[in-house]
Amino acid sequence: MNINWKPKAWIAILLGVFLQAFTFLYLNRPKLFWLYFLLSVTASIVDWKYQTLFSTTFSIVCPVHAIFIVKNYEHSIERAWYSKWWGIPAIGISFFTTVFLIRSFLYEPFLFPSVSMQPTINPGNHIIIQKLGYGTYGTLGYPLDSKEITSPELMQRGKLYAFYPPHKDITFVKRLIALPGDTIAIRGNNITINGSLLTTDKLYETDQLTVYEQQLSGITYRIQRMNLLPSKDMNEIVVPEKSYFFMGDNRDNSLDSRYWGYVSSDRIIGEVIYVFE
Repeated sequence: MNINWKPKAWIAILLGVFLQAFTFLYLNRPKLFWLYFLLSVTASIVDWKYQTLFSTTFSIVCPVHAIFIVKNYEHSIERAWYSKWWGIPAIGISFFTTVFLIRSFLYEPFLFPSVSMQPTINPGNHIIIQKLGYGTYGTLGYPLDSKEITSPELMQRGKLYAFYPPHKDITFVKRLIALPGDTIAIRGNNITINGSLLTTDKLYETDQLTVYEQQLSGITYRIQRMNLLPSKDMNEIVVPEKSYFFMGDNRDNSLDSRYWGYVSSDRIIGEVIYVFE
């Protein structure tokens, strides 16, 4: 290893501005890399949750700290492999590829923008979607694969799922009401599936809406109805093969399968496994 090498200030500054913590790998300071990396990840999570801009400060702090290290660099320090011209690109590509694959095939976070799932999910809530086994993979607008669900048993009535509706390639989140082959009919609060009426109990009422507790396939959840809006009723239908029927929990303010029809198996993205503010 080269012990006479000294880092260049302009490279350290550019890396600090654009790659932030990675500049400390170039500077032969792995402990500082991990410190700034963990701090930046924490700041990114805070930004994602609260819509702040804390993570942008690292584009200033990192290059400033990098300049200080360059000016006081000790030539006796051996240059490690990760500080060489190919080390940071290799680490960066590996890191971002790993993040991309995790978001594409395993778990992906979303910021929920709609009122269609109130009172379960409110606008601005954050959700985590589990993708493995559902067949529709990709992230950040880049599709990788779209095929029928690998494990159809993952689809259970009453759970929340993310999917692409039949009329557009935008992620929707709704509650799964009926499976392929199910017979379903809707009359106001009454939903009948395969001849059985779902249990729906009134919890409370305000001037504008009424909140109910509903049970479906052993899962209990809340729905709400707008007092002044008419119900979107639906005559008895049979859900086609390899298709699913979804509804929003905000029953009178949700565009769902009552309006645009069924969601095919190859449009299911995954299950919502976590919701938080």
